[in-house]
Amino acid sequence: MWGRLTAKEQRARHVLLSLILTESRDPGVRALASRLEVPESEAAKLLSGLERKGFLVRDQRSNKIKAAYPLSTRPTHHRVALKGGGQQGYALCAIDALGLGPLFGAAVIANANCPHCGRSIRLWVQENQIVAVRPAGVVVWYSLPELLTKSEPNLNLAEAH
Repeated sequence: MWGRLTAKEQRARHVLLSLILTESRDPGVRALASRLEVPESEAAKLLSGLERKGFLVRDQRSNKIKAAYPLSTRPTHHRVALKGGGQQGYALCAIDALGLGPLFGAAVIANANCPHCGRSIRLWVQENQIVAVRPAGVVVWYSLPELLTKSEPNLNLAEAH
């Protein structure tokens, strides 16, 4: 599923993620083509390549992007913001929220609510390190092994997160 990206696909992915953070929704082929300075047909091919290689998930009916790893175009429990850039959106999971800093080379503030008690959680990630956490002692519950043991054909991890 996770194929290697060409240089053009890598650039398209980074631009797409930046657009999703700016707009908190599927930016559409036109916006991607404009930002990449390529024809819409080429932008559409790049999106198809990213989808085929597992870097994005589209809605089967509308063809709109639902997720471009590590971001979601729909609200999730994991709100993220790039510090100083005004860009904010939703990560698919807590691990994805922590990985945004290195991906964008920026400090990140991640906000979530504990799924068990509802308490607010806030993390600051800077220079690839968690520099502050509120409340103190917060841990990430990583349940991917549980997802991988499900006996569902064609399990989509973006839907399961």
